[in-house]
Amino acid sequence: MLNYRNIAQFGEIAALLEVSGYPKPGNVHRTQNFTDMTYEDFLISASVLRENLEIVAYNASKYYPNLLNKIYLGEAILRTVKITNKLVNTNTNLGISMLMIPLSAGFGALHNSENIYNLPKIVDIIMKNTQPDDAVALTKAIVLAKAGGMNETSKYDVNNSNTLNEIVENQINVYDLLKMSAKYDKISYELVNGLPIISEFGFPTFTKYEEEYSRNDVTLEIFLTLLSNVPDTLISRKYGGDVAVTVSKRAKRILKETEINTEERFKELKDFDEYLINKKYNPGTTADFTAASLFVGLVDKYSNIKL
Repeated sequence: MLNYRNIAQFGEIAALLEVSGYPKPGNVHRTQNFTDMTYEDFLISASVLRENLEIVAYNASKYYPNLLNKIYLGEAILRTVKITNKLVNTNTNLGISMLMIPLSAGFGALHNSENIYNLPKIVDIIMKNTQPDDAVALTKAIVLAKAGGMNETSKYDVNNSNTLNEIVENQINVYDLLKMSAKYDKISYELVNGLPIISEFGFPTFTKYEEEYSRNDVTLEIFLTLLSNVPDTLISRKYGGDVAVTVSKRAKRILKETEINTEERFKELKDFDEYLINKKYNPGTTADFTAASLFVGLVDKYSNIKL
């Protein structure tokens, strides 16, 4: 496998490819900013993310499987959000760090004799062996990022001032915390169920297309495939489940009726992008899953190459 520095490098590349995807419908991309966040904000965020991907990959390579309490996933997520907040004016890194930091730890724990299909099992072990301090750090990161809707219906509401004490007193770890929100948050669901979305939709799409098509085409194909199969959490949180399903159906139709890297596909994507922007429907969770899927694909592709 790659060393911890290489792993972090591919994580940064994945984040950069995701935000650069053009025209990635409903999101910031290389020709489109939002009023409260810009393309450059995400470039900065990818740079911040890299250091923390490297730290957990190193920790996992050193301490897995005997000292899992020393990987410090929660601390890495919190540090990512803290540094990002000092450099940009909005939440650009919470979701992506919640997905990619555990993945990076999983990559760090993989041995040379193991392939990428061991990753879900290893991430699951790491998640289940996080500590209450990790859960406290994650909760602080969610509050700092002002991620509306995260955990607000669970017992450990991030907006409750007593939550941090309760987490420690009840020995709640990150896995426990995310299991409570998995019913309504796809990132939580992914991390407590063995990476089903990345494994079933994102990573296979990467492997299917990456040799034949451009990186941009592959990024867009992953995004559309994910969105068409998994209604976006951010949209459902803001506008309701029915709207999220409607958006997914349109993505599915584009995939079915047009081919990758054609003028018809490009036109449909541009129209879809305009529709989502006008409605303010932002598939931000799908973007996070796209970056995470690219991360898995890139590490798998280059795992046997010495960099």
